[in-house]
Amino acid sequence: MKHNLPKHLHLSKLSVCILTACLSMPALAPASSVAPADTAKASLSAKNRPVLLTGEVIAKDSQVILVPPSNSSPVVLRNFVAEGSKVKKGDLVLRIETPNSSNIEQLEIGMQQTRAKADSELAKLEVTALDAEKNLVTAKAALAKALVDAALPKTQISALEFDKYQAEKERSERDLQVKQLAFDDAYTSINRKKSDADLELKKQEININYLKTQLARSEVRASQEGYVVHGYSNWRSERLEEGSSAFPGNNAGQIIGSGQMEVRAWALEADRIYLKEGLAVSLKFDALPGSEVQASIANISNAPEEHSSWGYGRYFRVDIKLPAQSNLKLVPGMSVMIEPAQSIRKTNANIPAQSKELTIEGEIQSRNITPIGPPSIPYIWQYTLAQIAPEGSAVKAGDMLAMFQAAEVPNQLASQKSQLNEKLRALEKLKLEQTEAEKAADLAVAEAHSNAEKAARKATMPKELIRRVDYDKLVIEKSLNSDLAAMSLRLRITQARARKAEKTGLETEIAMLQGKIDVLTKGQKALTVTATKPGMMIYKSNFEGEKFAAGSQVWMGLSIASVADPDKLYVSAKVPEAQSTTIKVGQSARINIPGANMTVPARVTGLGNVFHSKSTSQPIIVRDIELEFDQMPKGLKPGAAVQAILSASGSETAATGAVKK
Repeated sequence: MKHNLPKHLHLSKLSVCILTACLSMPALAPASSVAPADTAKASLSAKNRPVLLTGEVIAKDSQVILVPPSNSSPVVLRNFVAEGSKVKKGDLVLRIETPNSSNIEQLEIGMQQTRAKADSELAKLEVTALDAEKNLVTAKAALAKALVDAALPKTQISALEFDKYQAEKERSERDLQVKQLAFDDAYTSINRKKSDADLELKKQEININYLKTQLARSEVRASQEGYVVHGYSNWRSERLEEGSSAFPGNNAGQIIGSGQMEVRAWALEADRIYLKEGLAVSLKFDALPGSEVQASIANISNAPEEHSSWGYGRYFRVDIKLPAQSNLKLVPGMSVMIEPAQSIRKTNANIPAQSKELTIEGEIQSRNITPIGPPSIPYIWQYTLAQIAPEGSAVKAGDMLAMFQAAEVPNQLASQKSQLNEKLRALEKLKLEQTEAEKAADLAVAEAHSNAEKAARKATMPKELIRRVDYDKLVIEKSLNSDLAAMSLRLRITQARARKAEKTGLETEIAMLQGKIDVLTKGQKALTVTATKPGMMIYKSNFEGEKFAAGSQVWMGLSIASVADPDKLYVSAKVPEAQSTTIKVGQSARINIPGANMTVPARVTGLGNVFHSKSTSQPIIVRDIELEFDQMPKGLKPGAAVQAILSASGSETAATGAVKK
């Protein structure tokens, strides 16, 4: 029995199996006449009915390359390693375009601004605390003086003075309590502000680390050694290349490892009871007609799962280990028909003979393609395509390819420039104010030192020449002015730190605004896309399948067109799986170009590393092949549809030159 059905017809195979089983069962007798032996025989026959499974060859140690997550969708693929490239563990395979790098710079500047603002506010609170401490020291000195006066005996002074001194003592005690509370509140505010500043800085640090983690996750590195195979876009059904648009989470390709292959099949829930681990099965490969391998089931999944590309049913995953002595040249993606050993039936069906020539559809492509898309400006998601070069036109380096418009960019740029000018004027004013404040602080320190020296000289008077009360007050004044002089130095240092922090905060705010202006200015210049090298314009389609044109709305991350190098053209074609065994590298071919009404010789230069579905609308399994012209004809354009005519037997076809029809 020749298996030549595509994977998506699995339900039809199940129907064939059920129909085969039904036809092989005897006609049902009346219920009253069915013997127990006949019932057991019918049950045994049902359990041994033929079961056919469809699967594919997979690389056992392959790594799937998934498009990294992003806050925007779709995204542009950057630094995508070329198809077939050999990579080592840890090598960069894929990176997506992300604006997180500029956001990180802005957040780091914002963190510096928060730290400077916190330092400024802390310094101001410390100045307030020093003023409170100064008032507290002054209140303590006033209380000490009041205690000296209040200690005078009532008999030595008048009753009015005695009452006055006692009242002053009570007032000084109450004033000291108030100053003590203000001092405690000042230092409590300092501690609270430090805690709040630490929390805010920790929050911003977490945000920066989060963005750095996102930036690190915007790239995919190889977890094993192997060669890279590009996948296909689920949207446009085209091969993903560097510069292509893709959605986060999509399969961008895979890294094929050392070549250890196994077979993965999918069994419907109804077929699960006929399978078990260790069951001997026969494998037949569509791409290798006549080949058959004996193997056994290694593992069956515990629960069924959906497999949308195969139908709406639920399937059990069946893993089949290939024997070590198998010498077949297997390629990932090959279709396999699996049949349990006990249900294998001998057939005399012969493999149909292949025709002498094989004609397949292809397309002219360029090996050097530069994608065209809108720039990535932070917080600008949608653009308007104002102008685009004509499709198929030849462009030179420096020519305008596309011009985008975004109304928010000039508005934001004008607003940011206005804020920047305002902050620059505020900085100049702050510098003048701080210069005056520095002079005032120096005068205050000099005055405090002068008062301390004056009080110290007064306290050196002989104790015997003045009253004891006045002498005690002079000693208190000396201690007070000495403390005030020391605090004036601390106050000047704290005020200088506050001024510096305030200036730093304003400067970081200016740097943040300047950074935003630089990003917007760069993005505004990038709205006009120019060619970096000569090539030919090729348009792409939007979500509705229509080609982009002037006036189209374009989302960030979409590629609207590309510039193809017309000097590096080749033919990309897809050969059906069942006929792929006849294609060899170096095989001669003829390329029929209907648009130019000519046929030119070519040669097969490469085979795809995997088999895959042709597209979402055509789920037949194909293999990519590349053909290069023996002599590049003139007038070819990338994107033109052609026909490749190859010898199905793999023999070299004679092709001596271009043949006009």
